[in-house]
Amino acid sequence: MRNQQPYLTLAMALLLMLAAVLGCGKLKDKPDWTRVHKIAGKEQRLSHVSGLVVDDKFAYVTIGGNIADQNEGNSGLRKVSLDSGAVTTLDDGKQLPQSDYGGIAMDDKYVYWNTGGNILRVAKDGGKPEVVASESVGSGLDMVVDNEKIYWANHGYYSAKSPTFKPIYSVAKQGGKTEVFAAEQKIPHSLVADESFVYWLTSSGISKQAKKGGQPQVIYQVGEQEGFDKLSQDNESLYFGFRSAGNSRWALCKISKQGGAPQTLVKTYSLKPVIVDEKNIYFFDEETLMKDTFCRIAKTGGEVTRIDTGYESGMIDQSKTQVYFAGLDEIYSYPK
Repeated sequence: MRNQQPYLTLAMALLLMLAAVLGCGKLKDKPDWTRVHKIAGKEQRLSHVSGLVVDDKFAYVTIGGNIADQNEGNSGLRKVSLDSGAVTTLDDGKQLPQSDYGGIAMDDKYVYWNTGGNILRVAKDGGKPEVVASESVGSGLDMVVDNEKIYWANHGYYSAKSPTFKPIYSVAKQGGKTEVFAAEQKIPHSLVADESFVYWLTSSGISKQAKKGGQPQVIYQVGEQEGFDKLSQDNESLYFGFRSAGNSRWALCKISKQGGAPQTLVKTYSLKPVIVDEKNIYFFDEETLMKDTFCRIAKTGGEVTRIDTGYESGMIDQSKTQVYFAGLDEIYSYPK
């Protein structure tokens, strides 16, 4: 009997561990990173993805943005099948597309993007790109489209000599005269729009203006040493990056579109675009200086779910059932 004692002890320990697991409920599910699926990448000649929008069947991406990509034929606007990963060229990139966030948008029929100092559009089914606006279009802009118009702000790269006050512009989606939608704003950027208002960030706060006209209204304002960036929305709230004075890291916050006190949802995150669905916010957090972690948190706040790591871009969009995001040269999907 003494020789059997170690085996009995081991068996009892295993039974206790199993009982503990079963007592806590079902066994843990597979990690979320196994659900991330690569759609397309370098194999389909995608390179330096700088813009991403999706509908139910396709992703539309701007790629390239530098001379090397242009020389290799890896620049311009591409249409990517979400099922097969097949890539179709919608624009050849002879005029370099905007190489940072904010330069692409879409509606039911067209894709709009910033390239060569112009806002162009092309039918989703293909065709010849046409110029929508060429006046007051800079090399870097934040753009949003509604049923009738395109709204944008030239963000560019600010320096001590560059003007800090700039308007919000608009133009009819079929083209026409560029108009000033909102008068001079201090470093305006990061636009979103709903049925009634256009919202944007300045160097010191969040503003909105009714589409039917009127004056800009300040929703929230802070001191000059604090920062705002990367605005997103749902029906009731705005979501944005906030950096307090003296802090090098950004927090992810939300505020009612009517104003009030903001709520901090995530104390530190990577300052890149986020998307919001009915329940969750999907965002990136810093993993290293060059790599980010893809994350999720409930809109009400709570614990952060870290889904997968090792991404270099930050372009992100969604359909009804999937989240789509870009690495440096790849496009991925993740089921909600």
